[in-house]
Amino acid sequence: MNIIEKYDKPFQFGALALNLLIAYQFLTLWYQPTPFDVDKITSFIGLMIFEFVMVHSGIFMAAMPKKISLFVFVPLYGLFALVFNSFTNDNSILILYCIVVFNRMRFAFSDVSSHVKGRILFNAIISMMVYFVLIFVVLIFQSLIPKLGLTTEFLNNTNFFENIDASGEFIEKPHVTMCFGFLYYIGLSLVEAYFLNKKPPQQTVKKLKTIKSLNPYKAFKNKEHFK
Repeated sequence: MNIIEKYDKPFQFGALALNLLIAYQFLTLWYQPTPFDVDKITSFIGLMIFEFVMVHSGIFMAAMPKKISLFVFVPLYGLFALVFNSFTNDNSILILYCIVVFNRMRFAFSDVSSHVKGRILFNAIISMMVYFVLIFVVLIFQSLIPKLGLTTEFLNNTNFFENIDASGEFIEKPHVTMCFGFLYYIGLSLVEAYFLNKKPPQQTVKKLKTIKSLNPYKAFKNKEHFK
């Protein structure tokens, strides 16, 4: 067991704590925002839109070879992070991206067991399902979501809509986005908590081994040899 796998459990607890902290932030901005939180609300809206891109990264980084992850996916998602970060007034998206990438890439440069990598892959798949299921549920039942502290009066008094140039459901109805973010990160916390003492399904581990064993270069060389 290498040092990265040895300290895997603290990283799991760290990811759980981070998800709970972000969920709490979404709830606070939804339930009791202040005029000083307008920029933070905008940043958290951008965070949930950016998560639409990032939610796939866990699957790619867990399943793909480390060189592809490092030289293709990390720069690609980093570019998306820079673009989304430019629409906010702070660097929260970039900071979160660096934390997420470090957490997901810590196994890429070490030979950990297939069960550990299988857990990362299965965790990423379930997290993506949570995102897409919740986004449809929230949008369908958005009329039932209470505004709580994000009332029309509060948004008008703080000139919220004058500080943003984009449009869309998540931007024009920040209470919907805060609700979605809260539920999403609570969902991620439940997923992390579930895998604290659970192993991934054997089918996922076998598929991961198959993907990792594929070597396009060797396949090409063998094809040339038969010619």
